[in-house]
Amino acid sequence: MRAASVSFLLLCCVLQAPLARAGFTLSGDVPKALRGQNAIVERESLERRAFTPSSELRPANDARIELRVPAEPGLFRLRLGTLSQSFVAAEGDALAFSVSADGASLSVDGSEAQSLFVAYEQRRAESLARLVSPVRKQLREARAAAAPDTDAIERLTLREVEAYDEHRRELIDHTLAHLGGSPALYAASLRWDGEHRLDELAAVVDAFASAHPDLEISDLLRARIARFRATAVGAVAPELEGTSPERARIRLSDLRGKWVLVDFWASWCPPCRIENRHYAALYDRYADDGFEILAVSVDHVEARWRQAIAQDAAVWKHIGDLTGWSSSHAAAYNVTALPASFLLDPTGRIVAKNLRGEALADTLSRTISGRH
Repeated sequence: MRAASVSFLLLCCVLQAPLARAGFTLSGDVPKALRGQNAIVERESLERRAFTPSSELRPANDARIELRVPAEPGLFRLRLGTLSQSFVAAEGDALAFSVSADGASLSVDGSEAQSLFVAYEQRRAESLARLVSPVRKQLREARAAAAPDTDAIERLTLREVEAYDEHRRELIDHTLAHLGGSPALYAASLRWDGEHRLDELAAVVDAFASAHPDLEISDLLRARIARFRATAVGAVAPELEGTSPERARIRLSDLRGKWVLVDFWASWCPPCRIENRHYAALYDRYADDGFEILAVSVDHVEARWRQAIAQDAAVWKHIGDLTGWSSSHAAAYNVTALPASFLLDPTGRIVAKNLRGEALADTLSRTISGRH
């Protein structure tokens, strides 16, 4: 009986143990110019903006190589020497890579998931070229003029932000129309904004995660939707805690009792710098009446961060961890594009998002001035 019990327990352990992933394969021909270069597949994390190896690093010595990747479905990157290409893989896919005739780029194809991702990337490039690039071209020309028109530059900068918002809405529409049951859904999630068709995105994510409950990307997609819910208008803003340029620790919760604008920005972001000029006037007008700004930087370089604060006379509160888009602060609020802001009432509840220029001034006038 005892031997039978032990055997039963061992069988249960085997049945409950996670199954090894079959993963996928990626093969292709290597041009002579690239032979001897290292080849590797890496998993891409949109949350950490980081890559981790998913296959062995191996020299591409032969005319044709095959990489076996024992990883679950998701977003990946192939690196071959100095070339790289992102792609999506599902369980059991047999993908193929190829190098362009000029040796300057890689492409990956051979599966339904990857075909959907390629179509998404084509849609993204088309939308960006149609909506955003023309405004950026006008901006470059305006800045290069012999006598730059500051007002025109400001109008174009704000128009660029509006165009990019429209671009993201188009990508969400494409996602809902085409990517629902595919791991490509994860690749598209980076450009969701939480303001456009969120309930529909949540339903698509729930359906995907229910069909694939054991996948890491299912958990990540559900977590992204949860963060959108946590930072929606009406929600109590998640805690933020960080270090100022002067090495002081600042917590968002310590600002309760004030109207607080949580503003995500960077020194290299022109629209953010323009908003800083508006903020300076509003801060001067309302700081004594209980208005505060908590500026959250996604900069990498401390000197540039400090310089921008000084140049913009941004005398309000600042935090940053100098990790750029890997910032845990940005991740907590699902911020993947700048500028992004959240207006909080004295209880810490989000009452508006992405108010800019006159819209922010009017709101503060009604809420703060209206109390006197």
